[in-house]
Amino acid sequence: MILVGQYDSPFVRRVAVTLHHYQMPFSRNTISVFGDARDMQKINPLIRIPSLVLDSGETLIDSGAIIDTLDEMVGPDHALVPRSGPRRRLILQAIALAAGAAEKAGQVVYERLFHPGQALSKEWEQRCLSQLAAALDRLERQCGAPWFFGQQLGHADVMTGCLLGYLNLRLQESFPAGAYPRLEALARHCESRDEFLQSRISPDETMPSRVQ
Repeated sequence: MILVGQYDSPFVRRVAVTLHHYQMPFSRNTISVFGDARDMQKINPLIRIPSLVLDSGETLIDSGAIIDTLDEMVGPDHALVPRSGPRRRLILQAIALAAGAAEKAGQVVYERLFHPGQALSKEWEQRCLSQLAAALDRLERQCGAPWFFGQQLGHADVMTGCLLGYLNLRLQESFPAGAYPRLEALARHCESRDEFLQSRISPDETMPSRVQ
């Protein structure tokens, strides 16, 4: 399998962490949605990441859809989310909240990057920051220990851990030290795991200066 995208995307990293956890071998195609847009569009017409090219040649897009396929491949006894029931719904809702927060964080980062100075929409920036803060507040209240929902790593931990890694990289002001102690503990717990260590963001994964 080939994972397309860079680990500074929380969604790409989410897939990578899951692949490592399931011990599924894969290689990487680290082209950029900005610097390599034409090549990226040949893989995903939306020019979005991640994509996962299966050994069969089939290409999957969207991290949620990719992970659903990986869960199916490993089977219900090993998947990081139950097949059905109330616990599955709890986990999926936490994932949706963390993924939505990651999207809002990304919108703030891109607004500041591509619309600097007077071109920046303060109204849009503040709306996204407010949505992100509300999501973090909810995640903080829901987060358990040592993992989000108990004693074992699950998909809620993976998505939330990747969100927090992204905030620490790109939007530190939204995740200040001491503001979210439960989430801070979860982030430390995640980043100590082999799955996360194997999916570390490399120094060469940097933001572009402008869309090319």
